[in-house]
Amino acid sequence: MLGILRDLFCFRRRRDIELPEADSFQCDEKRPACSNCSSHLIECGYNNTAELARSQSPETYTERLHRSRYRPYRHAAGGLKQSFKQSNIQPSEFTQSTGIQGSLSSGLISAISLADLQLLHHYTIGTYQTMTTGPDLQTIWQKNLVQWGIEFPYILHLILALSALHLAHEQPDLQEQYIQQADNHFSFGVRSVTSVFTELNADNCQRVYMSAVMICFIYFGRGPRPGEYLIFSDSGPAEWLVLMRGVRLVVSSHHAKVFSGILDLRPNDRSRDLTAEMRDELHEHTINTEAVKQLVERDMTDNEIRGSYLAVIENLFKIMREVYERRSAGSSGVDLMDLVMGWFYRLPEETISSLERKEPHILVILAHWAVLMKYMDSAWFMSGWAEHMLSGISTYLHEDFRQWIEWPLNQVYPTPIE
Repeated sequence: MLGILRDLFCFRRRRDIELPEADSFQCDEKRPACSNCSSHLIECGYNNTAELARSQSPETYTERLHRSRYRPYRHAAGGLKQSFKQSNIQPSEFTQSTGIQGSLSSGLISAISLADLQLLHHYTIGTYQTMTTGPDLQTIWQKNLVQWGIEFPYILHLILALSALHLAHEQPDLQEQYIQQADNHFSFGVRSVTSVFTELNADNCQRVYMSAVMICFIYFGRGPRPGEYLIFSDSGPAEWLVLMRGVRLVVSSHHAKVFSGILDLRPNDRSRDLTAEMRDELHEHTINTEAVKQLVERDMTDNEIRGSYLAVIENLFKIMREVYERRSAGSSGVDLMDLVMGWFYRLPEETISSLERKEPHILVILAHWAVLMKYMDSAWFMSGWAEHMLSGISTYLHEDFRQWIEWPLNQVYPTPIE
């Protein structure tokens, strides 16, 4: 898992995400803690406050500590804001660096800027509601996850990154500012969480799982990237595969523990009835996907590959039925996430390898799955992904197979693409 997350971080540094380089935040070596490191919520390697406390008189140290409680910092958009620093400890206890890299409940001094307080506030009143619609699950996202974030700062960084991306979506005029904040928090969050993955166990597996889920949401919320199509890319492994395999590892290692307690899976009691409109849409989707099944049966001479492709199509039929049932009950957007991404998640490795090689038959199957992504557009972090997937499929699909994706293209695009 450590290697998976490290690979993800390296991917983002290489590609067009433009995460901040580590050395762009120069430590100013101020005491008792570097102001730059504290502002960016990273642990300062130059900090040695214990020695500082011993070298100063109690009065001088207390005065210095008091002065550090309220200081200006420069906001990402320019101009001076105020940052808030609080402490409930004695000077002799101040032996570690400030910032939310330390546990906020451990008695250490903690610092968080007003910009980050704004992100946390927005998350607790707005963003969490967009991650799920079930009341029980919303409680997890609003209450339990934030509590974990207070105890484990790598989770808090990911929460703030999600909130910043949501604000970037809601306030396009400030998009650049919020995306920069999101990238900063994602960068620090991923760096910190990698150390936790080396000690994956029954006690932390739920936190690790939810961290991996948030990283997936952040990936979608950051928007489609040129040349990256979830499961294949212009060159090399796709970023999404790194994330998917990370989630798989956590779940396969501690499945029973992950989905217990507050994450206990509950049966879906949604109506199984189809409205007349949804029945017609499902019928049309089924007919076109059945034609792809016949194409595979006709063309694929390798029995093993043909069998794996047909199994993938049969699973797609099942997911399609459930998606249209939920849509009949009024569900859309994030309510479809577990079904739509569940099909993706269960793809066997040999099928994934075929997609990475851009084998035409599996690309056609993927195009018929991408139609389901379009029904998730009402979720802010999924907007545009169906179009992006089909554009990638269109780019790499041989001309002889273009006719087999005409129906998906017509379903996803208002007008056919060239």
